[in-house]
Amino acid sequence: MPYPIITPSYFQELAEDNTLEEKVQYNILTSPSAVEYVFPIYQKPLIRKLMSIENILSFKMTNLKPEHEEEFIKQGEALVEKFPQLKHYWDFKVLTMQILQNRNFVFEKRMLLLNYAYKTLQGMLDKTSGEEQDKYIATFLRDMNIPKNQDAVMKYFESITPNFAYSLCDGLSLLRALPTSEEYDKLLDTVFASVNCDRAMKEFKFDKDVYLPMKKAYYEDFLKNGREHYIEQVMVNYVWTYCMPYADSTSNLWDNFIFFNTLFNTIKVLLTCATYKAEDKDEAFVNAVSEFDKALRRTKGSIVKLIAAANAKEGLATNGDMAILSMS
Repeated sequence: MPYPIITPSYFQELAEDNTLEEKVQYNILTSPSAVEYVFPIYQKPLIRKLMSIENILSFKMTNLKPEHEEEFIKQGEALVEKFPQLKHYWDFKVLTMQILQNRNFVFEKRMLLLNYAYKTLQGMLDKTSGEEQDKYIATFLRDMNIPKNQDAVMKYFESITPNFAYSLCDGLSLLRALPTSEEYDKLLDTVFASVNCDRAMKEFKFDKDVYLPMKKAYYEDFLKNGREHYIEQVMVNYVWTYCMPYADSTSNLWDNFIFFNTLFNTIKVLLTCATYKAEDKDEAFVNAVSEFDKALRRTKGSIVKLIAAANAKEGLATNGDMAILSMS
C-alpha cells in the first residue's frame, strides 16, 4: 500500500490565502501510517474557518512520490518498533473520527461512545496478543459502527448523571495550571470572576445558582443558535494536531483518552464562562479557543502524562469518572 499524505480539505484555501494579515502556519507530522498536515488551532483565521464549516470535516489523501516513499515508510516502521502499541494507530484514529463525527448523537454522547471504545480496546491490548489480538480488535472495530450496537453501548451509561461541580472544578484546575501570558491571564480573570471563584482555588465553592444558569445559556443560547458544530470541529482538529489516539506514544490508550476527555471538559467549562456575558459570542469563542491552545502549547513535558497522573492521584481515572465529565 502506498504511503499516503493526508491534508484537511480546506488546507489549500487557508495556506494560500493572501488576504490574511498573518500567514496560517501548519505542521507536517509523520505518523506510523501517513504524513499528516495539521493546523495548530491557536490561529484565529483557522478557528473562524472551522466555525464556517457546518458539515463534517473532510480530508484529502494523496500518495507520496515513489522516490520519497521509502524514507517515510522507514520512519513509520521505526515508530511502531519503538512503540509497539502504535501498530493499531490508523485503525484507532479512523474509529475516533467516525465516532466524533457521528451526528446521530449529541457530542457529549459521542464522547461516551469513544469512552467505551477506548476502554474496551485497552482491555484487548492488555489481555491478548498476536493474531488473537488482531482478530478481536478487527471484530470490535467493525461492530462499533453498527447503529444498534452503539445504541446498546448507550445503555451502559444510563445511570450517569451530570456533576457540574466536578466538571467546573476539573476544568478550572486545568485552566489555571497551564503556563500564563498577559492575554491568557485576562481570559482567566473573566472565567474565574464569572463563577465567583478565586484563582488559587484554595476554598473552591460551587454555587449552582450562579453556574447552572450559565450552563443553560451555553446550551440554549450559544450552541443552539447555529453553533452546534463548533465544538465538534475543534475536537476533530485536536485529533489531528495531537495525533490521537496516541497524543503521547509512551502512554497507553486509556491515558490518552483521559487527556482527550479532560480537554473536552475544560473547553466546555471555558466556553461556558467566556461566552456567557460576551456581546459578541463568536468573537469570545475565537479568543477563548486561541488563548487556551497557546497555553496548552506552552506546557513543558507531556500534557497527556500530566493530566492522566493528576486524575489518578485524585482517584478520578475510571471510565465512570470520564463519563460524568462528558455529560456535565
